[in-house]
Amino acid sequence: MEWGCIKCGKEIPQYAEFCPECEEKQFRKIGGFLYLPLLGLIITAISYLFAMTQAFKVLVESYWHIIPEAKIFFISSLFTYLAMFMFTIFTLSLFLRKKKSLPKVYMLFLILIIVTMSVNTYLLYRLIPGITIGYNELVPIFRNLITALIWVPYFRVSVRVKKTFVH
Repeated sequence: MEWGCIKCGKEIPQYAEFCPECEEKQFRKIGGFLYLPLLGLIITAISYLFAMTQAFKVLVESYWHIIPEAKIFFISSLFTYLAMFMFTIFTLSLFLRKKKSLPKVYMLFLILIIVTMSVNTYLLYRLIPGITIGYNELVPIFRNLITALIWVPYFRVSVRVKKTFVH
């Protein structure tokens, strides 16, 4: 039985799906599961924009009425969100330009999200009296931890990642 490339029909070994020419074209573009992290980066950028506007709104509307510790929390949150937004845009640009450094930067990005969310939650608890940490504060941290546990190994071992991000 003869095996053929699923794109052009050239004869190929049994274990392969594409001939070398079609494989090169196939892996040049973002495809497969890589659409999920790309979508995640876009959603993350939008959510950081929303978080920045919310923190800025609280600061502007009630700056003179909140305690100094709360001011510190909201100002530090605003700068954290701004820094993470800029890092998200940087990571997104590496992703879209298919840069070789993207896998390491993306793994760092996932870890930084967990760290910044954890620190922000801790500061919320320490700086604002009467605040208790509950479900709404912890679930996003655990959700991002699960995300990192999925995507970090994928970006480390995936053949598609290695062949897509080569520039």
